[in-house]
Amino acid sequence: MKAENSIFSPGQYDRTRAPIEEAYSLPPDVYTSREWYDREIETIFRKKWLQATREEEIPNPGDYIRIDIVGEPLIILRDLNGTIRALSASCRHRGSELVAGKGNCKLLKCPYHAWSYTLEGELKAAPSMEDAKGFDKSDYSLPSIRAETWGGFVFINFDQSAISLIESLGDLPERFERYDLKNMKVTKKWENRFNANWKIWVENSREGYHVRTVHRESLDTYYPGATNSKFFAKGMDGVYEINSSDNENGLYVPRNKTLPFVEGISDEDKEHTHFLIYYPHLLMNIPPDRITFHQYFPEGPDWTRIVTWCCFPQSTIDRDDFEAEAEDKYYPPMELFIEEDKGICELVQRGIMGRMAKSGRYCPTEEQTVHKFAGYVLDQVLGPASQPV
Repeated sequence: MKAENSIFSPGQYDRTRAPIEEAYSLPPDVYTSREWYDREIETIFRKKWLQATREEEIPNPGDYIRIDIVGEPLIILRDLNGTIRALSASCRHRGSELVAGKGNCKLLKCPYHAWSYTLEGELKAAPSMEDAKGFDKSDYSLPSIRAETWGGFVFINFDQSAISLIESLGDLPERFERYDLKNMKVTKKWENRFNANWKIWVENSREGYHVRTVHRESLDTYYPGATNSKFFAKGMDGVYEINSSDNENGLYVPRNKTLPFVEGISDEDKEHTHFLIYYPHLLMNIPPDRITFHQYFPEGPDWTRIVTWCCFPQSTIDRDDFEAEAEDKYYPPMELFIEEDKGICELVQRGIMGRMAKSGRYCPTEEQTVHKFAGYVLDQVLGPASQPV
């Protein structure tokens, strides 16, 4: 039985689970503890659907990309029949990384001792192993995990018993069907690594409370005179949450916009930017003209890697003025937003490292989705409030 003062004792979090008008934020320990972080990896990141790449990154049979997700080296590829697969990148002989970066191949050949595998992961050749007693190539296939797609996104799941990706998305595909996400194309990517816990980035993304201060430079540069407006929250508990704001306060549509909105979206969507999280690790910013999304990959209690992608409809990309307009008006604000958010997240991490750091109070009108996210984390790590650990 766990001691009452254990970090996993449910009673310690009653104040966080209280109604938001009375609730306290998660205690600092859950952002700094290795023990808590390891439990999060096992109960959240190794159980849920995680966004790995976009289909267009591996468009042809034989295309592959090497990625690391929660410490697991993976190869995401399209096999020779066109099926998308997620395989271990570790050779079954002595463990060498099989490939790096991205490319195209017909076999995965280990650079160490030339063991080679089909794109389905089956061991095809193992040179000089004829004298190994009881050696059967069929026993040495590459481990694989589930890979499924939606909207042009490729997701993976380490849990073979998890519900399907489409089931896990709830009504999200229907909500954003008109954006035709599958046919958007990646036009730019950024990668950042920041010295803060993954939850701090998520919490920062869940509220507009910080915009007037953290994004002051962005506001003054790109939206001088803009007044703060409310962010409207919707979603499905435990599946996704959306904060929406008018375009100017969403900070994503240039005031002197030149690129068209997505054809066929509703009048309401034309007026708003939506800030979405599909739990646990896909953040999507959806203005009327494109999508920008962030993958965040935990790399320990106090480090997170963020990959940011910008995608536009092909019809927009085909415009003669697209590249010049995107580089001038659309990418620079995004780059500044990322720097501002990265800086404040690292300040929060540094601030909670000391023994005197304590839980704070939520702002009831501004941090509803931050409070919901805290409940999500507790439900996954400890189980729902009504259940014992």
